[in-house]
Amino acid sequence: ELMWLLDCVTPKGLLNREHAYKATVDQNRLEDRFEDDGVNAGLFNYPVLMAADILLFNTDVVPVGQDQKQHLEITRDVASAFNASFGDVLHLPEALIQSDVMTITGLDGRKISKSYNNTIPLFAPSSQLRKRVMQIVTDSKRPEDPKAPDACNIYNIYKHFAPEDRLMQV
Repeated sequence: ELMWLLDCVTPKGLLNREHAYKATVDQNRLEDRFEDDGVNAGLFNYPVLMAADILLFNTDVVPVGQDQKQHLEITRDVASAFNASFGDVLHLPEALIQSDVMTITGLDGRKISKSYNNTIPLFAPSSQLRKRVMQIVTDSKRPEDPKAPDACNIYNIYKHFAPEDRLMQV
């Protein structure tokens, strides 16, 4: 319901500047297709859905990666537009971007994303979790060969969850 209310005050021009929408339009232009080919309301309005999810909880700080910073900026713009029309109702959250977790690596070494199907469902049954973990892309080095932790996909995932003292053992 909040998304609908926010949709009613969100300028279309603001959503035109969203990264995913712009990338799709740019790709369509390159391939000489209609600009909005393949664009649906879900893609276009996703930033408003995300804004509703954030604003619903009156949060002060939202931890995001650098790639999600724009969504939080849009959230603040949408909340400001709503507040301009209806008074000081919605809280404007700040982004918290930690440099050590700006991007979390997925199973395949790219940034983690449901779109890439490279996520690890932490609350999945153990059999499904094991299957996903076994899909993590690794290099072809032998176990006894020296490793470069920062170039290791498994280590890059592990360091987000392991206690500090366990990282020193790697």
